[in-house]
Amino acid sequence: MIPKFLPRILLAIVFFFFASSISLIAQFRGTNIAEFQFGKIPTEVNDEFPSIYDRANLSYRYKKFTASATIENYYTKFPDRNFTALSQFALRYNNKHWDLKVGNIYETLGRGTLLRAFEVKGAILEDIGFRTRNYFHRDILGASAKYKSKKFSVQLMHGDVLNNLIPPTLTNSERRTDQYNSLSVEYKYYKKHKIELIGFNFKKDNSPDDNFVSGSLNGPLPLNINYYLEFTQGITNNERKAFIGGLTGLVGSLSYSLEYKNYKNLILGSGINEPAQMVKDQTYRMLNRSTHVSNPDNEEGYQIDLFYSFDGGAILNVNHALSKNNFGSFNPLFQQYYVELSSSYNGSADFKLYVDYSKDGLKGEPNRYSIGLYNDIKISNNLRFLPEFELQQIERFDDKFVNQYYSIGFGYNSKLNLNFEIEITGDPFLIEEESSRRLYPGTNIRYKLNRDHTVQMFAGQRRGGPACSAGVCYEILDFKGVEFRLSSRF
Repeated sequence: MIPKFLPRILLAIVFFFFASSISLIAQFRGTNIAEFQFGKIPTEVNDEFPSIYDRANLSYRYKKFTASATIENYYTKFPDRNFTALSQFALRYNNKHWDLKVGNIYETLGRGTLLRAFEVKGAILEDIGFRTRNYFHRDILGASAKYKSKKFSVQLMHGDVLNNLIPPTLTNSERRTDQYNSLSVEYKYYKKHKIELIGFNFKKDNSPDDNFVSGSLNGPLPLNINYYLEFTQGITNNERKAFIGGLTGLVGSLSYSLEYKNYKNLILGSGINEPAQMVKDQTYRMLNRSTHVSNPDNEEGYQIDLFYSFDGGAILNVNHALSKNNFGSFNPLFQQYYVELSSSYNGSADFKLYVDYSKDGLKGEPNRYSIGLYNDIKISNNLRFLPEFELQQIERFDDKFVNQYYSIGFGYNSKLNLNFEIEITGDPFLIEEESSRRLYPGTNIRYKLNRDHTVQMFAGQRRGGPACSAGVCYEILDFKGVEFRLSSRF
């Protein structure tokens, strides 16, 4: 008996090959992600089952006009989780002075204090409540008109912002309950300095309007220094406000960044704004999973980030971040002290070594110690050896436990990457009774078929948890099984 969802899976595959074929027409461009899973995620009462997700993004350009569309598909043996959706469609006209957009668009105001639309490349979101998968992005369904000259620009926008935690199986009205209008003006004045003023109107469902004003200044200063200042103030509610500021500079071989944040009552609707996190954006597995996520409702803090380049090519990075919250009698504090050294030795090997100490009062972790070593060792002109190691000790309330990560990898001719990895945790929140630890073994294979197509495969168990990219954080679920992904551009 043929499963009911199989014809739809085949339809998604056929659509992918059709989309690839139209690249023969020069004006068309596109990307596609097709991912097949056979496995199980947490709380799933059913046995392992197959599923397929596909996302095709197509665009057509004619002179100064661009049209784009995104089609998403997700199919399993459960009909209530399945969907085929035209999730995005947009038209754009862009010339020397005008930039006009209508449909699904991406825009950010300031540093994201009032509005931040984004797309996390390659990330597929799966919510444990809705049990369906969709691309991780937050777009705006609306319109934008921008006029720009050499020193002056003005932009008018209106739109409904996507709540990306609600999947395409629900209606558009349920997914887009946050609406805004904005007017922003930017002026470039003396020696590349800029001033921007923003008027912002926000409304959620049938609630009263919420109005804001925002202003920012940025530009260069003497001694290779650049500055940025932004202040946001609520008009309807003057208790809603934000201030961020930063300095970046270069002194000889030392580059530095100093940042400050202060947020009060600034969560808008479902969270359409993403103010600056001001915590180091980590790529290392354990540090990324245990990073701090800012709370715009009430948070003050700063970040200091220093890079020093040595004559031999080594780079030392020192980072310190602090964030504190005030929730009445509960005032959690986050602190991080981070040092990383990256260098080469013998001309045939590169390494990165990091040491980190953090404390996170919001998670009840007064002490968290982490260390990691990543290597890239040349064996021959085509073959590289890639061993990785991370170790983390966490104190949480009355518990003390250790997380470990080991990986042995190989890279061949920039086309093939293979690694065998295992994570081991003693976290009492994750291990079963009468067990002292939990293991997550897995194998990853990545093969670049050509410049336009890449295949990735995972088999084993993958540990979930928070993941952050460019200041945007989301939750990855535990997974046990086999996963196959084909990423293409055409």
